[in-house]
Amino acid sequence: MTSRQKEEETSKKEEGTGLSIGTRKPKIREPSSFDGDRDNLRGWLAQLSVYFEILAWEEDHDDDKIKYTTCLLRGDAMKWYTPYAEKVQAKS
Repeated sequence: MTSRQKEEETSKKEEGTGLSIGTRKPKIREPSSFDGDRDNLRGWLAQLSVYFEILAWEEDHDDDKIKYTTCLLRGDAMKWYTPYAEKVQAKS
């Protein structure tokens, strides 16, 4: 079997699995919001880490990461963050 035939066979297999073919990237689901539940914190942080890696935000994007992450805070987590945000805005 030639290398071209192997490529075609692999491509046919991928078509059947629903995987993207070529250079297209899969659609990325955004991380969920965080409501302050400590039991969910590690999993949520792992979601953020993977999401930032996919966006290529590993380095030089700390401000973007912080702003994006705070947009995902809800409930008790937002209550905890709000006084900090107000202090930062007052200094500006």
